[in-house]
Amino acid sequence: MAKLTVTTRDIGSVKVFDLMGDPTEESLQEVAWRIQRNIRRHRLQRVILNLQMVSTLEPLGLRKLLAACIRPQRSLIFGASANVRNFLEGTYVPRNVRICNSEKEVAEDFGPFLLEKDEDAGFPGQGPVMSPDSIGYQVERRRSKRMRVALPIDLKIQLPNSPEILTRAIATNISEGGLFAEYLDLGAAEKIEALDLAQGIHAEIFIFPSSNFPEEYRLKGNILRKQFHKKQMGIAVEFLP
Repeated sequence: MAKLTVTTRDIGSVKVFDLMGDPTEESLQEVAWRIQRNIRRHRLQRVILNLQMVSTLEPLGLRKLLAACIRPQRSLIFGASANVRNFLEGTYVPRNVRICNSEKEVAEDFGPFLLEKDEDAGFPGQGPVMSPDSIGYQVERRRSKRMRVALPIDLKIQLPNSPEILTRAIATNISEGGLFAEYLDLGAAEKIEALDLAQGIHAEIFIFPSSNFPEEYRLKGNILRKQFHKKQMGIAVEFLP
């Protein structure tokens, strides 16, 4: 039986706490203290508690985790099992804590706070290298300008001689040429990490309706690269005509 542990990563300006293992009273108390210390030390205002990899939680242990998430302005619980969700429905949950069952709900709650902070990260610019002073450079720059968003998307990845992989992610920037998406789901991130991009992998993209894109979109694309930054998995996809 693996001891309960917690690791951290960042999606935009949101801290994600990933819990893994089988909880005991002692390990739950230790993990709750670690989360509280991290929140206080870094004055975190928005956090996600990811319970995907936790086998089960007793009511007392869950209350300890909820107490650790009171300090931020908003805390989300993601990946809770059916029995944990049932318990949460019948107990007091602090006003600043919300239960999210999907990336779509996470994106709607945290929106701009999930945007990629690194100006150089995301979908790479395409096209020939031109002088910054040329008219062509200015036109190309406007054409391929990236829009920072927080869009839940589905990616149906088509592998050579293998079954399709369906993953759900959150696109954090998008342009005419493609998009960059990040994975909250640890299982989906593992599948992306295992991909061999040398094979040339195609994907079908479904963009859910949102305030940025009120209509749904279905597009085709090529996966260009994976990016693993500060323990957070991301993927760049180029749109096909």
